[in-house]
Amino acid sequence: MQHSRNDAIPPPESPGGLPSLHRVVLIALTLVAAVIAASNAPRGGIVAPADMAPALQATAASERLPDSLPIIRQSWINPADHTASAHGSTICVLPSGDLLSIWYGGSREGAADVALFTSRLGLGARTWDKPQRVVDRATAETELGRSVKKVGNAVIFPDRSGLLWMVYVSVTVGGWSGSALNVKTSRDEGRTWGESHRLTLNPFLNISSLVRNKPIFTADGRIGLPIYHELAWKYPQMLWLTPDAAGGVEEYRIRNVSTQAGLIQPTLVPLDDDRVLMMLRDGGPERRLRTAFSDDNGWTWSDASLSGLPNPDAAVDALRLRDGRILLVYNDAASGRENLRLALSSDQGRTWTPHAVIEAGVLKEYSYPCLVEDQQGRIHLTYTWQRERIKHVEFNVAWLDRPSEMLESLAQ
Repeated sequence: MQHSRNDAIPPPESPGGLPSLHRVVLIALTLVAAVIAASNAPRGGIVAPADMAPALQATAASERLPDSLPIIRQSWINPADHTASAHGSTICVLPSGDLLSIWYGGSREGAADVALFTSRLGLGARTWDKPQRVVDRATAETELGRSVKKVGNAVIFPDRSGLLWMVYVSVTVGGWSGSALNVKTSRDEGRTWGESHRLTLNPFLNISSLVRNKPIFTADGRIGLPIYHELAWKYPQMLWLTPDAAGGVEEYRIRNVSTQAGLIQPTLVPLDDDRVLMMLRDGGPERRLRTAFSDDNGWTWSDASLSGLPNPDAAVDALRLRDGRILLVYNDAASGRENLRLALSSDQGRTWTPHAVIEAGVLKEYSYPCLVEDQQGRIHLTYTWQRERIKHVEFNVAWLDRPSEMLESLAQ
């Protein structure tokens, strides 16, 4: 979650305006919960996944040949007058070949009127469908059976069977550090959804778990979702979900990634030979994008190291292309989010070469990017445009290798 438009980090939140003693007790309990969660010793036969899952197969109707000529185009996902504020989009490719994006919008970030919306881009279409409200404060309260103050970040993704998952943030008390994670699933590619189910990730109070980026999938059926914690201190975690036959969660467990403070919103990229790359947002004083690696399919991780790229305490996303290169989208600055840029790595994320600038403008904001690649090999990027709208840019590897082509005009 983002705290402010100018990236200033506010003082620690006072959950629900609690007195100081209560806040101290709350933080102490959370610290104890973190210590318990930090234990990485396998229990009850739970072991590291042996292999990553193969790529999700497309239906025959969605299979198309790769492009040979450079292509880049852009579109708006939500209309200009849809909500006053829009933020935190993610996108996925559905088994049918359609694209589905989700984001939250309302009068402002954190307001009680904020809702989660989805929009669909049909296979071969150029215009996104009218946004559909899928979760708001009232529906979350009804489905979860508890008070909900606001909703926030969400991710959507199909699993290996084609079941579509949504994991989203809800807050009962305080600010984003008082959040919890909830799961919904859909059997018809997001046209209808089942009820929300709350995940209990911390033994005390069950607060301060947030999500931002897409998961990895292992051959044994588990889903490795990168999440993060930010109450007493900020650190990344992995949430391992095991789906059941009924379209729900059979078992889940949380594992800490790093003891380095201030690193949140991990994004994951599967590599070769059981390796996974993690990119991390840096809220510390150095403001540099961090990288960590796993040699056992995301189960254990190295310490995070500097990537060589700046990070203004802002979200990033990355994607492994079919040719093996890794594509990264990030804010190329130590402060502010006035540009959105691509970078490429040809050595599995060890070094990076800055690439094309997607957006740039003085005193503007372009943030919270999300990347996916469709069955044709086209790359889809969504991001927050000035906190007002969600923008979609589509391009192919031919353009990436020859980025002289200009974006086609887009009506404001």
